[in-house]
Amino acid sequence: MKIRVHHSGIFGIIALTSLFAAIQCDAKVINAASCGFADVSAAVAQASPGDVVQLPAGSSSWTQSLTLNGVSLIGAGTNSTIIIDEESRSSSAQIINLYPQAGTYMEIANIQFEGGVTNTSANYTGCLAVYGATGASWRIDHNIFNGLYGKNIVTYGDSTSVIDHNAFYEKYISVCCYGYIWPGDGNGDVSWSMPATYGLASSNCLYVENNYFTNMTTWLGSVGATDGNGGGRIVFRDNIIMNDVFNDHGTESGGRVRSLRSFEVYNNTFTCPPSATSLYPIYTACMIRGGSGLIFSNTINGYSSVAAIRNYRFTCSYYNEFDPFGGANGLSPYDSNDPTLYLTGTSSGPSGSAYLQVNGVNWTPNQWVGYTVIDTSNGNFSEINSNTVNTIYYIGSTPDTASVIPCTVLTFNPGDVFQIRRVYASLDQPGRGSGDLLQDVNNSWLTSSNHVLVTLDTATETESWPNQALDGIYSWANNLNGLDGQLASAYPGVAVGRELYNDTPKPGYTPYVYPHPLTYMYVGSTNLTGGPGNNPTNNPPPVTNNPTTNGLTPPPNFHIIH
Repeated sequence: MKIRVHHSGIFGIIALTSLFAAIQCDAKVINAASCGFADVSAAVAQASPGDVVQLPAGSSSWTQSLTLNGVSLIGAGTNSTIIIDEESRSSSAQIINLYPQAGTYMEIANIQFEGGVTNTSANYTGCLAVYGATGASWRIDHNIFNGLYGKNIVTYGDSTSVIDHNAFYEKYISVCCYGYIWPGDGNGDVSWSMPATYGLASSNCLYVENNYFTNMTTWLGSVGATDGNGGGRIVFRDNIIMNDVFNDHGTESGGRVRSLRSFEVYNNTFTCPPSATSLYPIYTACMIRGGSGLIFSNTINGYSSVAAIRNYRFTCSYYNEFDPFGGANGLSPYDSNDPTLYLTGTSSGPSGSAYLQVNGVNWTPNQWVGYTVIDTSNGNFSEINSNTVNTIYYIGSTPDTASVIPCTVLTFNPGDVFQIRRVYASLDQPGRGSGDLLQDVNNSWLTSSNHVLVTLDTATETESWPNQALDGIYSWANNLNGLDGQLASAYPGVAVGRELYNDTPKPGYTPYVYPHPLTYMYVGSTNLTGGPGNNPTNNPPPVTNNPTTNGLTPPPNFHIIH
């Protein structure tokens, strides 16, 4: 079932089109002499926000970063204008830094960005980095991202934005949504203090629609169609995904940076064919580690699940990597905890056992489900999912549940001291929403150092649980290998019927207008080599450019030049 809203957003299209016409009436087009960095930079220097720099056909390796302040960059076609990434990873890692300006529209289109042969180490800050601004709008469309050695597009604050009709041949993550629109909210605290903005209220979310993604590697560890944290809000719809997943990041390994705030994932096609033997079947189409959202009307083949729900803070603290929030073990002040120490004692099971066995007890079966057990000798812990009269099993006790743990699996030796505590809800976990504003303050009034920050709940002025509301993840009409796809969780603390809802449309939800209103806008010249009437489609890059294609190509007429 495909859900579409065409007409209810027509006034938004009219308004945006009128704004576009107004802000483009004085725009000028500057033709770069070549697509070499020096000529493009010289053309950009002549441009003002709202202007367009037109690139000719050609291929050029760039070793310096280009900065665009509200200026659009339009190529002659993705098989014609090719920019090769040879940026230094130690200095100017980005190919282009985009700074949209309030009251203007900017666009990057009709260019192929290709991975280099010299600088092939990872770039985690973005080959294209967009720094959104309130009141600005931007679009990245009809490009090919061909085997870049780094995150292809990274957005920091999204404004009104859309990434559409691009083809991503992935060696690293394609699109990263790092933060929402509030200035200075790099950690996502303001976004997490505000309600989610879904459907008709989502115009300032990052839209990723009608793109083609294919994983060119043989694993998923550093690859993904998306990722995001810092309170980002993303809508991912009508995309074709081959051998890859939609990801969001939790409030965990990013340290102080908080999870993605919200997501809408719908009308996408995820495919992993059996011929992709190293990946098939992929464990999930959507990897969800935090926040709230909607997953519906997706067609998924060659995957084991619609979504893998993860809350890494329930099972380990990654030690210093989760600072300042730590693990959700019943002791972190940022979680909703029961203050009771329910039980302490010593393990009597064999050495290295992935369960806790205690002599002389007579527990009621499953009385400890949902509680947390801690090994006080090393601080490792996990959430309990079952128990017998004298043995506790937890996430990590079986191979299936051990697969959801990203760090050391909890084990016990004879004589290890344990504690049993209880966490009601953890900070920013899947299915939680807005709460009190958290804020860093200088800790000099508590310590002699004046360089130590402490994160406080502004409502209580202490390190405390920010009273986050339940804000569930809704799933409906997902076709998983021909069957009705359902959400499930290995964690008792993230439960179906409380944080997760199957076959249940979100009450009151109406999708945002499709296609995105910004897709009606285009600032480039109509005199494109290879444009309409000459070569109406942009073909995929030659197979020789790719280490592997997995036999995958975009569908016919997928990538249309303006």
